[in-house]
Amino acid sequence: MSQTCDILVVGGGVIGLSAAGRLARRRAGRVVLLEKAFLGAGGSGKSAGLLYQHDAVPVIAAMARDGLRFYAHLHESVGAPPVFTRSGLVLVVRESDRAALDANLAAQREAGVDVRPINGQELTEIDANARLADDELAAYEAEAGCVDPVQALAALTENARRHGADLRQGVEVKSLDVEKGKVVGVQTNEGPYTCGVVVLATGPWTPRLLKPFKPPLPTAVLRTQAAFFRRATDSGRRSVVYADFAQGLYFRPLTGDGIQAGPLGAAETKDVIDPDDYNESADPDWLTRMRQRLSRRFPGLHRSFGRGGYGALEAATPDGLPILDRLPGLEGVFLAVGFGGRSVLLAPAAGQAIAELATDGKTTLDVGPLRTGRFGDGDGGKGNGLPYAAAE
Repeated sequence: MSQTCDILVVGGGVIGLSAAGRLARRRAGRVVLLEKAFLGAGGSGKSAGLLYQHDAVPVIAAMARDGLRFYAHLHESVGAPPVFTRSGLVLVVRESDRAALDANLAAQREAGVDVRPINGQELTEIDANARLADDELAAYEAEAGCVDPVQALAALTENARRHGADLRQGVEVKSLDVEKGKVVGVQTNEGPYTCGVVVLATGPWTPRLLKPFKPPLPTAVLRTQAAFFRRATDSGRRSVVYADFAQGLYFRPLTGDGIQAGPLGAAETKDVIDPDDYNESADPDWLTRMRQRLSRRFPGLHRSFGRGGYGALEAATPDGLPILDRLPGLEGVFLAVGFGGRSVLLAPAAGQAIAELATDGKTTLDVGPLRTGRFGDGDGGKGNGLPYAAAE
């Protein structure tokens, strides 16, 4: 027997939860979210959770500002402990990126972001253990920080349920049901669901679900990694997040003396991966290289204690920017996919935009640069969606 709803959200990561909460809040009808495993089982639960507003693409910068503000106040709306740590962020680039850095800082300041260039001495005042090479530049964003992705997922889950979204776990969507070019439901492991609107927030599983439809969606399934270290007791405490483009990596503080580190962009995620069968452990040789790269920025970290790591999934587009749009040629299907490693940061704005698009047919934020058709009309070039060239 078919189950019925008005809007079906497929995917229980931060993007899907945000969309479900926004749709339910708009009283768009009965909203049901289906997750094949458990909430956050894909990339969301393993995200670095970095929140910063510095980006060269205006729409992404605007979405990042919305995301940072959302998480800063999320606990107030759901009555939960704070999920956001306002640590500040240090951004490091090569001297060759000076012009791009100056332009981006000017744009951020014009938008009201508290960001400024810093020299090596100022960096040591922020973080006494850090070192800046002669051919490197740095900037500091005071409002930036990070969230624990599991805490963020829990708060988004509570927020969606509070507004009336029905969240169902262990329900896998196998295919879309289509009649005369319009979606009428989906087939799942529990049987059919009937609906008039489907929102796909399916991350790495998107290409498989849309394989029967043409043209294929230009998203790739990638594997990334994260490493964990514990600082030596005499190495000082650090509470700042880094986007280190000169080293091609990010790192952030964890509870106690912990550090989480991983690659920026897709520099180390070149293999195409089956999202249902991939290595969830970090590669031993990669962990060794990560320690070496961290030690270039923080010489004292060569004495840090390795705590292993993990492999995770990302879904990326050719230009590194997400897709927020209708699915061309199939009425009633909306896409919120291809966020790479920035799903947590961009989820609040993405959920709002896709809810507006699915109910009003237009969005408050101009998401034209994120339309599906940009790859066919020449606007969607190759790139990594990053404001600077991350080192490999």
